[in-house]
Amino acid sequence: MDKTFLTVKEVAEKLDVSEKTIYRMINSRSIPFAIKIGGQWRFNSEKIETWVVDSQGSGDRTATNYKIMIADALADGLIIYRACGGNRDELLDEVLGMISDIPVDEATQIKRQTLYRESIVSSSLQGISFMTPAVDGAYQIEKTKLLVAFLDQPMDFKAIDNIRTEIVFLLLASNKTERLIIKTRLIRLLMEKDFIALVKKQLNRREFIEQVTSIETKLLG
Repeated sequence: MDKTFLTVKEVAEKLDVSEKTIYRMINSRSIPFAIKIGGQWRFNSEKIETWVVDSQGSGDRTATNYKIMIADALADGLIIYRACGGNRDELLDEVLGMISDIPVDEATQIKRQTLYRESIVSSSLQGISFMTPAVDGAYQIEKTKLLVAFLDQPMDFKAIDNIRTEIVFLLLASNKTERLIIKTRLIRLLMEKDFIALVKKQLNRREFIEQVTSIETKLLG
């Protein structure tokens, strides 16, 4: 098996607990980075290692919500319809300008980090871009936010598949662990045709969050 992923047994051995304990942790969502592949639970090995180290050495573990779901981040974020801009720079200005609890200088740093990452390789695939800046103290927010912008007109984000971008997800995390959790879960959902079709329906905020919650719970628990 590709050792990018760990089995339930391997994680149990790493944490020195029983496999039953790992399954209980999955059910209670007290262990992050669990995804189903081929009907079996798997864990990203690198991210689990980071989580274990952070959990053992961090003095502010209570500040991290290990049970956080995409729906939670959406509820604390924004859904923007008919977002405008001639390019990624202008689009991010519009999106970040709608967040009241982030000062202008921090918003500028977020934009710079995000654009730098996107300049290396576009995150856009199948018309959906998933952007996220690094979490390195450039900004501070109390709750992790996932923003969704439905573009007024498709834009050329230099996607590998050459499909123009219609929708942008922007993840602003309150800490590294929550960033990794939401990133892992969203990337997994973006592998599902049903989820992509749901996103492209551009439902109203309430319906969108309800539908995301349903799919996320069904696929990831």
